[in-house]
Amino acid sequence: MGNPPIDIVTGPVLRYLGIDDDIWRGTILVVTKMETSLTEPILTYYSTATPNGRPDRVNPVMFFEDHGHRFYRFPVNIRLQEVAQTVRYEINDGVRRAEFNIPARSQTMNVMFHSCNGFSLSVNPDDFKSCLWGDVLNNHAQSPFHVMLGGGDQIYCDAVKEYCEPVVKWCKEMKHHLHKHKLPFPREDEIETEKFFLESYISWYGYGYWRGPKGTCLRPNFPKALSMIPSVNIFDDHDLIDGFGSYKEKTMLSPVFNGIGNIGFKYYMLFQHHTAPDEDVSNEPSWVSPANKLGPYIRQPNRSVYCRLGRGMAFYGLDCRTERTLHNIVSEESYNAMFTRLQDEIAASNGEIRHLLVMLGVPIAYPRLVWLENLLTSSVMTPVRMLARHGLMDGTLNEFDGTIEILDDLNDHWCARTHKKERNQFVTRLQNLAHSSNVRITVLAGDVHLAAVGRFRARDTSVPSEADHRLMLNVVSSAITNTPPPDKLADFLNKRNKIHHFDRQTDEDMVRIFDVDVDGSPRNNKCLLPRRNWCSISEITSRPLDNAGQEVKPGALFVDNDHKSKKEKGYSNALGGLSVILHMERDQHSETAGTAPYEVIVPVYNPNYKSEAAPQGAALATAYSGSNIGASSTGESTKYVDVPAAAPGPGANTFGTQVLQH
Repeated sequence: MGNPPIDIVTGPVLRYLGIDDDIWRGTILVVTKMETSLTEPILTYYSTATPNGRPDRVNPVMFFEDHGHRFYRFPVNIRLQEVAQTVRYEINDGVRRAEFNIPARSQTMNVMFHSCNGFSLSVNPDDFKSCLWGDVLNNHAQSPFHVMLGGGDQIYCDAVKEYCEPVVKWCKEMKHHLHKHKLPFPREDEIETEKFFLESYISWYGYGYWRGPKGTCLRPNFPKALSMIPSVNIFDDHDLIDGFGSYKEKTMLSPVFNGIGNIGFKYYMLFQHHTAPDEDVSNEPSWVSPANKLGPYIRQPNRSVYCRLGRGMAFYGLDCRTERTLHNIVSEESYNAMFTRLQDEIAASNGEIRHLLVMLGVPIAYPRLVWLENLLTSSVMTPVRMLARHGLMDGTLNEFDGTIEILDDLNDHWCARTHKKERNQFVTRLQNLAHSSNVRITVLAGDVHLAAVGRFRARDTSVPSEADHRLMLNVVSSAITNTPPPDKLADFLNKRNKIHHFDRQTDEDMVRIFDVDVDGSPRNNKCLLPRRNWCSISEITSRPLDNAGQEVKPGALFVDNDHKSKKEKGYSNALGGLSVILHMERDQHSETAGTAPYEVIVPVYNPNYKSEAAPQGAALATAYSGSNIGASSTGESTKYVDVPAAAPGPGANTFGTQVLQH
């Protein structure tokens, strides 16, 4: 397209970097096919805050060239204003065109959070007519999101073992593991694997197209969202390959498996961070990495991310994959770099930062499964492993190392036997940071394919929530695309849910937020809801007069406060708190059913707070404390619905494909 022609196969993709001295910083990624592109991309943009000004024109930085494709990034720097801004931009005079939103100088950002954005190989995508990215865009049209946080598995690359011939051959060496772990990974096999990852990213990030053994799908609203909401991402195993980092060292160091992980990391950096893997981390201040420290299997520095999310909130995305081994998740050096950076940033804000979002790939407060881990690693399972190796129990063993299939998932969890001590030390450091810096910390996580809210809180129930620095919610939002587990599995997990005594001052439990299902019917499992979902987070800046100062119980926004769980306490909807909403899919078979909202309030931390009697019982079904995300002032909204389409061919462009319904 264009004159002279340019063949854009991915992009524009927005990335948010931070705010420095009232300057919003970000980048825009465009990937072109060299063979059919006769010119470079050019970016022009302008802000609605200066409608009569001349559009800014930005030349690209061509930062990588790979297998016939060029990667360009455009640095974008925009000064914050007293009012919010819409930034409209286009590539090469309209070949690509979109817009995004920047908050006012005094505003805290509206946040969208998601994880697990892809299908497992065992899933038939035809079972899901709904696409939650359309729901995200509907909400964005009503109350714009300023940033999109990706909590890991933004793409599922597991199909490398199905469609990449060198990896397929390696996986079939099931009966000869000693030989398997010594197999070389020659350059020609590396090239084939690189091409697989490149094509997978172009298909998913460029067009929303995915294929697996059970079927294909096209989800064009995902790349549309990438062009409209700036993203900040961390990665998890499926961005590379299932379980990477959680196998025994001989597997992790085997040339083929190690090569897959490092190639996956390369394309994660290119597409999700607009960065070449060998670029110096000191060139970009949002990176947080310890000096002279590389991961044991991915030979790269820890790539954690810090950025300010507007005036009242900060964000830290902890890289829990680059340094992961079977025995450690994050190195001590990376933890120290994290807390040093956070202490410095919070202190420099002079009290403006009141909330800190810490994003992890895997939940840190979640029902325990240590008993299952112990069973699967015990001698009891030896006969099962022997039978499976002889082909009598297909699907029982993992193709990579011959262990029980689910074991890598259990080893990923913070409460796994080998990670429990590290987890407890990390939580204690977070509590100490909250206390010393007067900030409320909220943890975001995904991975588990259902929604939940874990909680740490003071054991002394007389301590008001506002004054409890130990109060830390773990909001679990997963998955926005992948299939949820069966109800019976979620119910089984819920039976493992109980109050844990974290230490002498702290209890740990799960919040009863799901008293009712999306249709209003009562639920027995009030803590775990196995439906696809995504999450929105916004600062409480106004509220109805009759709800001022009310303690709002966690639960469905379509249920009155009086009818929520009597066993669950409420949290004050005072100004400055956060409205966290889990948007739960109503019907996976419907393109228009949308989502049902469930809210939990995160109160501001105030060590000097004194408890006062608060009014109780006001109905919140129509007047709730959030930011109006998910509500429409007119009662009507634009509906984004993915529609069936052919798979993208060479040079195809499905950018912005949508059906608008009113």
